[in-house]
Amino acid sequence: MLKYLYIDHKTKKVSKGEGNFPDPKKGCLWLFLSNPNEAEKNVISKEFDVPSAFVKNYSKELRSKRYSTTPLIFVMVDYFLQNGVVKNTKILIVIKKDLFITILPSHLDQFDAFFDEIVEYMGAKDEKNRNIGEVLYEFLDRDVQDNYEVLRRTEEKINELERKIILKNEELSHKVDEVLILKRELFAMSRRFWSTAKIVFLLKKGLLTVDISKKTASLLDDTYDTFQHQIEILETQRDMLGDVFALHQTAVSNRLAFISNDINTVMKQLTSLTVIVLIPSFIAGVYGMNFSVLPRVDDTYGFWEALGLMILSAAIMYYFFHKKKWI
Repeated sequence: MLKYLYIDHKTKKVSKGEGNFPDPKKGCLWLFLSNPNEAEKNVISKEFDVPSAFVKNYSKELRSKRYSTTPLIFVMVDYFLQNGVVKNTKILIVIKKDLFITILPSHLDQFDAFFDEIVEYMGAKDEKNRNIGEVLYEFLDRDVQDNYEVLRRTEEKINELERKIILKNEELSHKVDEVLILKRELFAMSRRFWSTAKIVFLLKKGLLTVDISKKTASLLDDTYDTFQHQIEILETQRDMLGDVFALHQTAVSNRLAFISNDINTVMKQLTSLTVIVLIPSFIAGVYGMNFSVLPRVDDTYGFWEALGLMILSAAIMYYFFHKKKWI
């Protein structure tokens, strides 16, 4: 789907539409394409000298990457929230003097909202400030501000992991996988933010062949600083994940200590019972031997005396171990 924002050079009137776009030589033009078909891709390649390989293959890139400086063509890996889940998409961006092209591989409501907001914003600006540099800044600024929502969600995930490990006593082996996966995601996000920030840096310093006014360059300073701040937040969150992993290790150690303590308690109880039973068993064993000269074998009360001795010895041992709190 192709949408456009057009600012006429003479009248400075702002207009928008879909499909066939006005003559880019007579005004500033922003072409916004989402899920473009083959015909739209061919138009971009032929009309604006964008190599078809860039248009076809940009969605396969793993990080933000600059393809060309004349014109400025780069792919930006962008993060966004969808139903509370962090996702990313690739945006191919082409910038010339009075031309700004953004191409997304699929339709996303978030960027449709960006387009409508920027059209309304440009229509309300002073005529002298209606130019492609302002459009570029507004797009990048709104996009980078949305990253804070993504970072808020990643921080919530880290806090959820902490609660699960500390409070809910869930199966810890699964949480290790979650920590490692989230750590890799944060590392990849940090690299992608940095790659995009480098392109913004080149823009604001005027090191690329793009006509950026001094005012727009100063505005891009703010965008660049925001990226730097977000990269610092990611570093902090990675440190937080390290703390979560340390908590996990502590929780595992505590659990092992509890298990070891339980085993020691059981061993003490078994040892106590063994000793308690051992002495009466010894006495019974002695009197079970087939010898004629056993003390009090022929006595009328010999059996009861032997039985009493066994009970007494068991009671004494039980008292001894109970006093030591083994049973």
